This record gives sequence, structure tokens and C-alpha cells, in this order.
Amino acid sequence: MPEQKSEDRRRYQRLERRDEVQVKEYAYPDRGRYQRARIIDISGGGLQLECAQFFPVGCPLKIEMNFVGWQRFTPSFLKHFGDASRRPLVVLAEVIRCTSLVAGHRYEVAASFTGIDESHQRALVRFIRAEITKKG
Repeated sequence: MPEQKSEDRRRYQRLERRDEVQVKEYAYPDRGRYQRARIIDISGGGLQLECAQFFPVGCPLKIEMNFVGWQRFTPSFLKHFGDASRRPLVVLAEVIRCTSLVAGHRYEVAASFTGIDESHQRALVRFIRAEITKKG
């Protein structure tokens, strides 16, 4: 497993996942197209993903994650009904590392969350803890 910053290791647990996500370079006003990527692992402070595009260190990313289950840990009353149960987790992140897996075709990107709703981050941390407990 790739090396993690020591403060991240102490603060958040990491969960290996293989969910598909949508990622793009973030710019204001919002433009550009999302591309598919796959989560390698995720924590309350960031994630690692595999994608087809190289992103330089410091590049801002917008990521939409729609893995099932995280919503039930949000404080919302309507979290189990209709569209709320399928609402994606949308975050802004900054690339901290991008390494080539297959030159020009596949890259491993490590990103730290820089823009995430506080209640969504708490829900994500609780979701990860529950998933790790379930596996262990």
C-alpha cells in the first residue's frame, strides 16, 4: 500500500474500495467533462484513485462519489427516501501525488479533500468506521 502522511494515518482510517467515481479538474466557473475513475482507498481526509488522466501536484479536482450506504450516516431526516438515498458525495480535493501505472494510460492519484461539507465528512468517517468493523 502506498505510503501515507503520518498525520493522515493517525486522524482517519482508510477503507479499500473499488467504486467508480467521476473526476475532473476543478475550475470556476465549473466547466469541463467528468471522466470515470476508480477508488483505491478512501478516508475522511482524502482518497486514492486510478484514472486515465495525469493530474499535476496541486491541481484542484472535483469528485462525485456515489457509493451506496454513506447517506445513512448523514443527519438528514429524509436520507432514506427517494433521491436523497442516491445523492452523490461531491468534494473538492487537491492532488498531492500522481504516479504513472501504465505510461499515458493509467495513473494513481492521491488527493486530499479541500472542500467537503462538514456533516458529509462526519458521515463519511462514520461510514468508513462501520465498513471496517463489518469486515473485521
